[in-house]
Amino acid sequence: MKASEHPTFSPGDELIYLRPSSTANIARIVGGIGFGAAAGLGYVAGDQFKRFSHAYLISLAFVLSLSLGGLVFVLLQHVTKAAWSVGVRRIAEWLAASMPIVGILSLPIILPVALKRSPLYPAVPAGSSLFKIAYLNSYFWTLRAVIYFVVWSVMGIYYWRQSLAQDASGDLRITTRLQAFSPVGLIIFAATVTLASFDFLLALDPAWSSTIFGIYFFAGCVVGVIAAMVVIALLLQSAGYLGESITVEHYHDLGKYLFAFTFFWGYIAFSQYMLQWYANLPDEVGWFVQHGASTQKGGFNSYTYVLVFLAAGNLLVPFAALLSRHVKRNPKTLAFWAVWLLVFHWIDLYWIVMPQLDYGKAIHLHFGLIEVVSLVGIGGLYSSVVLSRADQGALRPLRDPRLQASIEFENV
Repeated sequence: MKASEHPTFSPGDELIYLRPSSTANIARIVGGIGFGAAAGLGYVAGDQFKRFSHAYLISLAFVLSLSLGGLVFVLLQHVTKAAWSVGVRRIAEWLAASMPIVGILSLPIILPVALKRSPLYPAVPAGSSLFKIAYLNSYFWTLRAVIYFVVWSVMGIYYWRQSLAQDASGDLRITTRLQAFSPVGLIIFAATVTLASFDFLLALDPAWSSTIFGIYFFAGCVVGVIAAMVVIALLLQSAGYLGESITVEHYHDLGKYLFAFTFFWGYIAFSQYMLQWYANLPDEVGWFVQHGASTQKGGFNSYTYVLVFLAAGNLLVPFAALLSRHVKRNPKTLAFWAVWLLVFHWIDLYWIVMPQLDYGKAIHLHFGLIEVVSLVGIGGLYSSVVLSRADQGALRPLRDPRLQASIEFENV
């Protein structure tokens, strides 16, 4: 049902349905142009789309992390029976329900692997274990990738559609049903996200292994989605929507999440580095040498500067900035830091992926137009689907049993 078919105001005189707009179409056109430009630049580079594939994977992982973060946020709110988040939960539902487009956008990564022509993933080194050889088999990798996107898409769309169904029916059993499935959903989420982080990112260097990498990627997903939710909420309110449903108290709690997971990301990043540095195993330390976090005879490389910039921008500076209660209770200031963290979340993924472009060769810093237009292309197409989700119902749950508690929520 389109926004134009709904009444403009709720009984509380709050604007909760999007006005008819061409924004989604504009995002779709911009995304298509960006995607075409990235593919064109990849073709003229003459490197069998190797640079294009690395640039593309960075931005694909970025939008994937937002949808995964939206999914885990929705699951956590249901499993904890949280009331405060009802007013902002639908934003996370839109992001989670947009997973199918991420699956479609992943085809330029998945299909070359299935055809054994991927410029991203090197062959498993000689002498590797039989398990690693079997696990990274191209057909098995492709099967797992398809399963991930099917499972995530089904879960994201299910929670979004059930939430919309409750708007229409007011059936309290829907809330009970979603709460009952959420613990199982979290287990499925944890398993699939961990394995997917191995398959899409860790496998860029098949010699490297890290049991903590899945948690590292998960932490980035949560930082990314909370930051996106803050920005989207403020944009909606700036346009006149959700003036009563989202208050300073909700921004305050989103700010707490943002602060907590910024610190958690830093803790996991340091733990991963410290444990592997201490163990000093060649197949682990080599990855950090490649990414500028350690040295061999040649000293540090260009990505050392990226790493230092990332550590400051994704942990030290926002950690200090978000300590203050006043920052978390000022929507515009909080939105500034949310945008800051979204930028550095992309840089984090860039630091993970791009050094592998020079796998087995001299390492150079790569950043240019192809990385920018890849983000514009994927981001535009992804945004158009998120906007279409937002247009298919109210901007917040209408008949959730905890809605009133959410509107009246105050931080202690």
